[in-house]
Amino acid sequence: MSSENIFLKNKSIIIVIPNDFGLPESFKKNLEFLGMQVHLLPYSDDYKSLTFSDRIKHTLCKIFKKDRSYKKRVLEHNRMQSHRIIHHKILSTISDKTDYALLLRPDLLHDDVIEKIKQSTKKMIAYQWDGLDRYPDIKSKVKYFDHFFVFDKKDLSYNSKFKLINNFYFDYDLTCDTVSENDVFFIGSHIDNRMPKLKEISLYLKENNFKTSINVMGSSRRYIRENPQSGIHHIGKALNFQENYDTIKKSTAILDLVNNVHNGLSFRVFESIGLKKKLITNNSEVKNYDFYDENNIFVLGDRKLEDLKEFISTPYRKIDDTIMEKYSFTNWIYQILEVSV
Repeated sequence: MSSENIFLKNKSIIIVIPNDFGLPESFKKNLEFLGMQVHLLPYSDDYKSLTFSDRIKHTLCKIFKKDRSYKKRVLEHNRMQSHRIIHHKILSTISDKTDYALLLRPDLLHDDVIEKIKQSTKKMIAYQWDGLDRYPDIKSKVKYFDHFFVFDKKDLSYNSKFKLINNFYFDYDLTCDTVSENDVFFIGSHIDNRMPKLKEISLYLKENNFKTSINVMGSSRRYIRENPQSGIHHIGKALNFQENYDTIKKSTAILDLVNNVHNGLSFRVFESIGLKKKLITNNSEVKNYDFYDENNIFVLGDRKLEDLKEFISTPYRKIDDTIMEKYSFTNWIYQILEVSV
């Protein structure tokens, strides 16, 4: 899609996006690439931690009530209050109503912030990119929005007005290196239910001399100590979206493993489309999409690990431009904002 496209040029938008690995800045870059005026309400990491009194209460809750959630609830409250102050300050500087407001994970926002955003825009849109069951607080926020999108099919049953939409790949910079530094790239959080599969794949790749960059955040010291030869690189700080893209550009294939808490396709799947990279995944849902090509996508469980060598060695097969553009950020934002094209 061209940045010269006129449909969003000079339109204004408020965006509120969780600060997951630099995602808000990538959104802002792509929206500005399309000619939009962007008001980004940031998520700040500067908030009050637990007081001494809160620490005592947390300990008492653990001992006498067997409740370990007190600390988490207090931290989430403090974070929300910190965001609330920052967001109201920024919103007070917006004199004219924006054309749109797009909120990802609005369950993280205080109600009066959402109300203030609604007063500051012509159209309110939400996208809940994690399952409703995982973050049930979102259900009380639905009433504020003109349109509400989800990416997990099962969430459509909650409300007849909900609309289903896929994730996407950012399309403001799709230039790729011609020489790959890695055969396989993976990055993700330590999730217990997928670590055995990741370890199995990583060990196979390592033992068969594949060049890999397998990165996991959040593993315990015990897990790292007990799994020293897995070929997994345990990192303390996540790569941001731009760093991810830069690493994927230097890789032949992306490894994607399902998080069992939801059923939608991850960003990794769509990044493989936009950056023309091969995909190795255990999410068999990909076979139901028009971009599926067994030359480009290796579904674990359907094929043996021994077949990976041939899969990686064969060239990527170009998919149709129409299909590729269908999953771009530009097309995604047109759908989200309901722009007629």
